[in-house]
Amino acid sequence: MAELRALSGREASIFACLTDTVVAPGDGLPPVRDTDAVRFFDDWLVLLPRPNRVAMRGLLWAAELGPLAAGYGRRLRRLDRARRTEFLRGVERAPRRQLRLIAKLMEGAAQLSYYGDDAVLGQLGYDPEANLERGRRLRAAEGRP
Repeated sequence: MAELRALSGREASIFACLTDTVVAPGDGLPPVRDTDAVRFFDDWLVLLPRPNRVAMRGLLWAAELGPLAAGYGRRLRRLDRARRTEFLRGVERAPRRQLRLIAKLMEGAAQLSYYGDDAVLGQLGYDPEANLERGRRLRAAEGRP
């Protein structure tokens, strides 16, 4: 992987683990390590204002350490996928609305990062070249430049 610009190596590992938990690749979809999900997330963080970037990195650490605080006995990356999923589902049902919203934010970032990968999109049947060609034909038929 090319050098990261916003994430540390450990934070990249946390995000990859979180993404693996959220999307649970299978049925022919590539594992997170074979996608550009972490690179996409890192690139996105670079574009954020500094306070937002710091906050997102802090949320990664909260996700990593959350299972310890919740009584799981290990950090997120030390749990198997089933236990990680159990932890995340618990946060989604937390009594505090703020925790539920943070879970949605992090899960959304993980999904966007993973499902935005060209190989993943291709396996799901999305063909960007076909969409571009369809748009070009439509513009030509309508006489637009």
